Amino acid sequence: MLILPPNMCIQFCCNYTLISLYYEKSDVLKKIAVLYGGNSSERAVSLMSGEAVSAALQRKGYDVVPVDIDENFDLTSLKSHNIDKAFLALHGGIGEDGTLQAALKMLNIPYTGSHHRASAIGIDKGLTKKVWQAAGIPTPLFIELNKAYYEESQLDERADSFTFPVVVKPVTQGCSIGINQANDLDELKFFVDEAFKYEDTVIIEDYVHGREFTVSLLNGVALPAVEIDHSHSFFDHAAKFSAADTKYHCPANLTAEQEKAIRSLACRAFEAVGATGWGRVDIMADPDGFFYAIEVNTIPGMTQRSVFPLASQQVGLNYDDTVDAILNSH
Repeated sequence: MLILPPNMCIQFCCNYTLISLYYEKSDVLKKIAVLYGGNSSERAVSLMSGEAVSAALQRKGYDVVPVDIDENFDLTSLKSHNIDKAFLALHGGIGEDGTLQAALKMLNIPYTGSHHRASAIGIDKGLTKKVWQAAGIPTPLFIELNKAYYEESQLDERADSFTFPVVVKPVTQGCSIGINQANDLDELKFFVDEAFKYEDTVIIEDYVHGREFTVSLLNGVALPAVEIDHSHSFFDHAAKFSAADTKYHCPANLTAEQEKAIRSLACRAFEAVGATGWGRVDIMADPDGFFYAIEVNTIPGMTQRSVFPLASQQVGLNYDDTVDAILNSH
């Protein structure tokens, strides 16, 4: 992965040659299907992403076919549209777990983002962390619980091993849906039960006290880190989408050495799961400034107000250029 220092980003922006680092625009891609919607808990965000992406591609001169995917949609119908490439703007569910990617591969329709294997790993928080642990990538300690074998007494037996607060997460939900911070054993039991309402596997993860960041990656380039500033005890769904006081700082208040370190960690974490094209890695910094990889997102939100275009803007790409770069990434 290529990591651009901030001063290099500024230099490239001045003469607008940075785009050539991200992609070489294809003359072959003419007709693009934008796949969005889906039936996951993140459908509302996906609709906004898909509409914004479709509009951007139209402004760039592409022939765009917007497609709202649901469980009844026949993917083979895309063949009749003579699609050159599919832009995936689905979040969660079959759009991000490798199912759609595998189907498009069988139909010989090129698509944006990671292949089906990396997508299947990336959507599963527990599996992602196991891959990172095997690769020596720092990530908070965790345990995994399966609903079929879970008994509340298991938490009682492990009570002494928990250092509260801890974070409870359904393994495949995005947008921080179903994620809660437990400050004691009673809260932990309650939030585990709540997480099981979303799916059958949850993780309990050590909470990292400190600063919260996310690093976007585009076609082999780690973009400037974004720091997330909010008043909540942690960045839950409410803080992400409802809190008026949530702020995003890019460039982040980091030294050049810290910026290099956090982008390097993001690259390693992204590559470890096999992700390609574009995506995002969430990272926490403890009070000593040590960085931990938290989650990977293989299809980040792409509304006009999303974090990804905020980061790309810092290196000279406006929203439409960013969408075009994603389309042409590999």
